[in-house]
Amino acid sequence: MRQAMAGLLAGMLAVPAGAQAPAAGPGAQGPASLKILVIDGEGAINNIQLGTGREPVVEVRDESDRPVSGAKVTFSMPESGPGGTFFGASRNMTIATNEQGRATATGFRPNLYEGRFQIRVTAAAGDKSATAVISQSNSLPSGAVNRVSPGKKKFGAGKIVALVVAAAVAGIIGATRGGDEETVVTTPTPGTSITPGVIAVGAPR
Repeated sequence: MRQAMAGLLAGMLAVPAGAQAPAAGPGAQGPASLKILVIDGEGAINNIQLGTGREPVVEVRDESDRPVSGAKVTFSMPESGPGGTFFGASRNMTIATNEQGRATATGFRPNLYEGRFQIRVTAAAGDKSATAVISQSNSLPSGAVNRVSPGKKKFGAGKIVALVVAAAVAGIIGATRGGDEETVVTTPTPGTSITPGVIAVGAPR
């Protein structure tokens, strides 16, 4: 009797031959992520007057801490405020890592805003990715003059006044001399100096 009951119990607990193993629970790990190591550029202070900045350098590694070559790395500058551009054209740059897993944001130039900012870095290789930030600052040396402002002021109030005065003198002479004179006033072009007009007055008839 006891042997019969034991056999019946064993049959109830047996796993059918076609049954599948239980699926992995929610704690199962997916594809491992990448790592981004900041090699150069963290904490750098960029000189606004000289227009020079520290070019960020990062290294991408896999879950086994090995360099990943060919990963796409994007450096992104802030949309406003302190920051900069790459080659004076774009706030974003995407470059592939070399055989050592490194990528350098070449051509970085700071803008004219002083203060701290962060460069956002993203890396992607297949279905793996990672993000990081690099903190820098833009600074104008004490007593220094902004390298762009003087250039903007060269074609300013003084030259505009000179042009107006030259035109006024030409108008006055034309009104008093009638049609016996020829007035030539040069027209300035941006970035060049203003030359007063040359006035030629004919002899009275």
